[in-house]
Amino acid sequence: MTTRAAPWRRGSLDDGSPAPGPRFLPYHRLAHADPEHRWWKPLVELLLFGAFYLVLTIVFAVVWAVGLLAVRGEEALDEVFLAGAELDMMDPAIFFMLFFSLVLMIPALLAARAITGPRPLGLLLSVTGRLRRGFLGRCLLVALAVYAVGHGAALLVEYALLGSLTAPQPVEGFWWLIAMIVLVVPLQCAAEELVFRGYLMQTVGRWLRRPVFAILLPVPLFTFGHLYDTWGLLAVAVMAVVAGWLTWRTGGLEAAIALHVVNNVIATLFGALGLSDPDAEESSWVALVLSAGMQVLFAWLVVRSARRRGVEVTRTVHPPRPPVLLAAAPTAGVFGAGGPGHGPGAWVCPGPPACPGHWSGPVPGAASRAFVD
Repeated sequence: MTTRAAPWRRGSLDDGSPAPGPRFLPYHRLAHADPEHRWWKPLVELLLFGAFYLVLTIVFAVVWAVGLLAVRGEEALDEVFLAGAELDMMDPAIFFMLFFSLVLMIPALLAARAITGPRPLGLLLSVTGRLRRGFLGRCLLVALAVYAVGHGAALLVEYALLGSLTAPQPVEGFWWLIAMIVLVVPLQCAAEELVFRGYLMQTVGRWLRRPVFAILLPVPLFTFGHLYDTWGLLAVAVMAVVAGWLTWRTGGLEAAIALHVVNNVIATLFGALGLSDPDAEESSWVALVLSAGMQVLFAWLVVRSARRRGVEVTRTVHPPRPPVLLAAAPTAGVFGAGGPGHGPGAWVCPGPPACPGHWSGPVPGAASRAFVD
């Protein structure tokens, strides 16, 4: 039997003790809430995820290419991929291809998890087995406030140093980009969190109990999936650590998704407004300090709010109830007080559907005890 734990409870979490009693599982250990889990299942899940994602990507690529040719003409693919050395991410077609191809990780991972477990499927989202939408909404509001203050302060510093601010210059296809920023970018962020903070953290947690391993081991995979210079990669690594710590500390992906969504939406919005170059691979220590400061502040505010509101951070797993041994009453007469056959050595059955009858004859070799389910 599995239930939600009291939030922010004191005491040891999932100490691995063989002693009977409930286990309080943090997010990265939720695989152990499923009695059918096995150590090798994450490897099978990875193979299935890769296969599903490959198929979905191929189908999407064909549909996207056909749509591009239909809208822009026969030379469209050559213009997009061969005309320049780099893809223009602010081209609406390229933007959609890059971001939606990552969204496809959601159905691929969910299909793999549905086959291999653990169950329920919602354990990939939080300790409650579902997406906590109210908590997600509060995290989004906090992230928006923190990023508004952070970028507002940066603009004030820019104005103080330069005496002017960069005027917005919306790129071509601006409104198409706005629609995709609103509809596709949040799904892309959720997909990356499901994989890097969901699947990977819970995979490490199946094998290693300490959360520090589940938080830090996926960081290089997330970091080097981005093409930036050293400062940019450090900023991505800081975000990965903060998101992983928040996932463990709040018992789910909601805070990490909110942080990722607001970060990416603002970055792509600035690109669509011509205020930044989203294709740039160079960064600076100033950008690193600004982004790290906003993310740490966001984490502190979210954890403080979660503690105050009693957000669930563990899942209580009770051990299976063992059979109860009861001493059989002496037989009273032919049928006795317990009915026919309810004498010493008789097995008392609870009835259908567990067994076709309500009693049976003596169990061979049994002592004067009865097993009751």
